[in-house]
Amino acid sequence: MKSPFYWLAAGLLSLSCDAAQIGGESFDYASASPLGSQGGGSGWSGAWFQDGESTVTGAVGLGFTDSLGNVLNASGLSADTSGTATTRSLRDLSSGQLNNVWISFLYQLPAANSNFEGVSFYRGAQPSFSVHNPGSTTTAAIYLTSNLTGGASVNTSRGTFGQTHFVALKLTKAGGTGGADRVEVFIDPDLTGNPASPAATINGSNFDFDRVRIAGQNGSKLLVDELRVGVTFADVAPHSAVAGNDSDNDGLTDSQEAVLGLDPNVSDAVLIAGIKTHPDWFDLYTADGMIGLGNNGVMLSQNSDDPVNLIFEVQQSDNLTQWGTLETYNRQVELPAGKNFLRVTLQDR
Repeated sequence: MKSPFYWLAAGLLSLSCDAAQIGGESFDYASASPLGSQGGGSGWSGAWFQDGESTVTGAVGLGFTDSLGNVLNASGLSADTSGTATTRSLRDLSSGQLNNVWISFLYQLPAANSNFEGVSFYRGAQPSFSVHNPGSTTTAAIYLTSNLTGGASVNTSRGTFGQTHFVALKLTKAGGTGGADRVEVFIDPDLTGNPASPAATINGSNFDFDRVRIAGQNGSKLLVDELRVGVTFADVAPHSAVAGNDSDNDGLTDSQEAVLGLDPNVSDAVLIAGIKTHPDWFDLYTADGMIGLGNNGVMLSQNSDDPVNLIFEVQQSDNLTQWGTLETYNRQVELPAGKNFLRVTLQDR
């Protein structure tokens, strides 16, 4: 018999939310092939095209593991801006102009230079905002810049040469100062739950976008991978969670909370305690209620996923008053995963 808490978790699973990824690109192409005319991924209105020299497919794909040990889902190779001249590869989203979305990608700047390398977001031919290493510095600093007239450029104070960074952007329509649009950038956030502390924020009159550009000035090298656009952070941060990790100590693992659409860094212990106290409010069984379903039969208990011990005796009597043990049967029964109801039947052969 499973514990009451197992029943609680099973009941809560119905509350999970469906993912809604709008676009994705894993650069799953042959190594060293130009991006121009490549049309893989999903959510795009056409293939990549170029303004200048084409970005190529890198020799390796990038990966990221957060501070909790969760691993970002990744496949394919990467985009590499290396070239003999400035590389600029662009692609349009099929959904049209977007805001109130999340964007993510992997970003690695291998070495110092004094050129612009970055990922920019356009509304048609109009640049809206960029994540980049500016040509004014030879450091690995990652900047968030508004490409609108009079827009700000903010140093996130993050970035390390040769290290793969997970970059997540949150766009909020009219969510900034004075009702302006807002873009927040998070560098290397944990993959479970919504990140709360942006490394930089910019405001602008209109950050809607429908086009992505990956560029390296003078063919300088930048690697970009796992480009995703989605409605929620979970849409753009699919990952394999650490088994059994429970960051907020509420009894639900981080992976379970991710399925339920909960924040693994915010405890749900009070809600869980309330459901346990009033299971009837949620059409759940208490421990006594489940035992009552046995109709006065024998209840077999199970510890964790261990086998159930099934023990019964065959007794013998010659007067129907005094009974002695004729034979004892003791057997361990392996149960299938999930919820189980067992019964024993006897047949005369």
